[in-house]
Amino acid sequence: MSKLNFTLGSYEVTVLWRFFDSISSAVSTRMLRGSTPGEENLTFLLCELLDEGATGLHTLDYPLSRVREELERSDAGIAVDFGFETHEHARYFESRYSGADLGIIVAINHPILGHSRRAFLVQAKRLFQSGRSREFSIYSSYESFDEKQAALLKELARRFDAYNSVFYLWYNPPSSGFSEPDAKIVRAYEAHGRPGLHWHRMHPFMDELMEMGFPLAFGGGGATGLEGAEDEDKAREWRARQPALRVSELETVLSVAASGAVPGLKRLYDARLERSHGISFSPFADFFLLALANSRYGNEKPEWLQLAEGRKVSMPSSKDITESSPLAAFIYTIF
Repeated sequence: MSKLNFTLGSYEVTVLWRFFDSISSAVSTRMLRGSTPGEENLTFLLCELLDEGATGLHTLDYPLSRVREELERSDAGIAVDFGFETHEHARYFESRYSGADLGIIVAINHPILGHSRRAFLVQAKRLFQSGRSREFSIYSSYESFDEKQAALLKELARRFDAYNSVFYLWYNPPSSGFSEPDAKIVRAYEAHGRPGLHWHRMHPFMDELMEMGFPLAFGGGGATGLEGAEDEDKAREWRARQPALRVSELETVLSVAASGAVPGLKRLYDARLERSHGISFSPFADFFLLALANSRYGNEKPEWLQLAEGRKVSMPSSKDITESSPLAAFIYTIF
């Protein structure tokens, strides 16, 4: 496929966003039902919901079958056929080869730009309850975070020259799982963030349209430009379901954990406020829309696709790795 990004019209954005957001809500609400799910359980559920071949096994508020029907009716000239392949990595493969819980491959067929497959490595972490009451709070953290794991992911991105292709996925409950004071803080973070932070990259004239106050309503953040009561009602409902599933680029995670601190909910929300660009702590639906339309995200090299699929691949050589490097012994041991 051409390196040019394809344009998503406002109708397609709305349809696709609703699908991805329904997946986010389905996974996040599972954290408040029944026995406490582990990261492996949540990842298994996510893989089935996202994978084209298995998503029909579950009931979604906005299923993929409906997405396809509504896109077929679109007359915006997009005509994009897309699919997602999810590959859950076994613990052995994760610890020795990929450093990731799963690989996600975006497969796109575009009538003008052709066919492409781009892969991402994703490490998933669950928010843990904190305090004596073992409740979720704004100060809860992702306690299973592993610095060595993050270092391996950084090295893989460098050695495979696969930047913008490694991400952390954070499993969070909806704000209904927090005490009301903390839930209010979560909603305040969401209201403070700029809606549609990355959508200007999907449309060549989005910046100009926003400056003109064009009333475009995207995602759950409400309308961009002119807002009505209905837009605000939808935005309020969406904020009540947050933080749900979030995505952070590897660089943000390494920065937050630079002082040896375990990444936490408040730290990542603050990082989102401090960073005006990039995937710092983005809603699941926003990230996947961006990844779908922008070839800057993901990598199409055969060896990277193979790694994402959970198949062994030789580590590219690097003259920069020396025996004194803290990662060298680990790298040389497994490769």
